[in-house]
Amino acid sequence: MISWTEEAARPSAAAGRGEPLAELAERIGAAAAACPDVLGLTAGPRGWIATYRAGPPYVGVAVHDAVIEVGVVVRYGRPFTEIAEDVRRLVRPLAGRRTVDVVIGDVADGG
Repeated sequence: MISWTEEAARPSAAAGRGEPLAELAERIGAAAAACPDVLGLTAGPRGWIATYRAGPPYVGVAVHDAVIEVGVVVRYGRPFTEIAEDVRRLVRPLAGRRTVDVVIGDVADGG
C-alpha cells in the first residue's frame, strides 16, 4: 500500500533539492546548449527524451531518479565522444548523484 504524503504529492520535485524537475531540466538544457558543438536539443530518434510539465514538454532533457538523459544535435566535425564528454562535463554539476547519458540524435552542418 502506498501512503499519500506531502512528498508523494510532489513527484516533480528533484530529490534532495526541492527544485521542480521542469526547472532542473531547463537549467540542464541551458548548460548542454553552452557547448560550442551543440546546435540544439532533441527528443532523440524515438522522441522520448523530454521532461513533462504544464504546457508543452521540455524536449531534449529527461530527468529520472538515477539518470539524466540529454539529447543533442551537434555540429559536424569533432568526434562524437569528445562532444558527449563536453556536454557531460557541463551538465554534471547540476546532476547531483545521477548518471548523465548523452544521446547524439542528429548531426548538422554548423556552417
